[in-house]
Amino acid sequence: MLHDHPTAELATDLTPLIVAPGAYPDIPIEDYHGNPNLLPGPSLSASGAKTIINRSPFHFWSDSPLNPNPPEREEKPHFAIGKMAHDFLLTPDRIADKYFVLPKGFNEKHTKKFAAEIEELEAARESGMTILRHQEAEVVRQVADAIGLHDVAKLAMKGGDTEVTLVWQDKETGVWLRCRPDFLPSSVLRGAPVRAVSDLKFMAPEYCSPHGFSNAIRRFGYHLAAAFYYEGIEAIYGHRPTHWTHIVVEKEFPYSISLYTLPAADIERGKVQMRMAVRRFADCLAADHWPAYAPEPTEVGLHYGARRTIDLHGSEQDAALINAQEGVV
Repeated sequence: MLHDHPTAELATDLTPLIVAPGAYPDIPIEDYHGNPNLLPGPSLSASGAKTIINRSPFHFWSDSPLNPNPPEREEKPHFAIGKMAHDFLLTPDRIADKYFVLPKGFNEKHTKKFAAEIEELEAARESGMTILRHQEAEVVRQVADAIGLHDVAKLAMKGGDTEVTLVWQDKETGVWLRCRPDFLPSSVLRGAPVRAVSDLKFMAPEYCSPHGFSNAIRRFGYHLAAAFYYEGIEAIYGHRPTHWTHIVVEKEFPYSISLYTLPAADIERGKVQMRMAVRRFADCLAADHWPAYAPEPTEVGLHYGARRTIDLHGSEQDAALINAQEGVV
């Protein structure tokens, strides 16, 4: 299936929010993810690169500002908890403007008992705030308390800038690239000899052990994301981080805190995948052609493991039949 979509039809008469490479601290997250006029041209982020690598250019296009009719995004409750915990720790001053927490025992069906709260809830919905139940907000508080008791994790998230949008143009292809690190420590901003960047992750329990988080790195492409951040930081500040640490917070009791440093060799592997994604994005953009998985007839058969099992089983059956015919026990 082929997908040709004229990107020239996108609005071009609006001045982009960002017109030059650099670091921008005040770009709303909604614009970062969905504004077609964020930059002078279409851009690629780490999440977009992962979609191109793991799915297809068509899947990237469908969920990007290039699509004039993108699907409505419905936020899942467990994402809302992680998002609020993230904001609670990194941008606490914005919590009151972004989240509405329902009172304990709230039931929207009890219109008399909760008349005032229902009115406040409706106003919060109209203003686009994220709604959380009381017990969900309590989880956020316990997570914040857990990090507050962890000296290293607490220190790793202090002294720096949060959610700065970094934009630059790829030297090889000329396309716009962007990233938005959770936290840029002062060591990176001033170019200190040791530049350790921390990335906050709220994870299900199965991903919090060393083995589990290794699976998460592969599944969610954290090595590719780190490569994006490395290149963005170098493009804007003139130097790369020297260390990359994931602060992994368990989203369920007992809310364990784990610190996992990403090996430099795996960041290099992420760079390989990043280059693949950037080149494909540039090619698709130039041709205005966004293919799905198999734009032409493509031979697909059994997985190697299934073939081996069938072939081995068939060989054993054949051998047993021959032995039986020859009277071999």
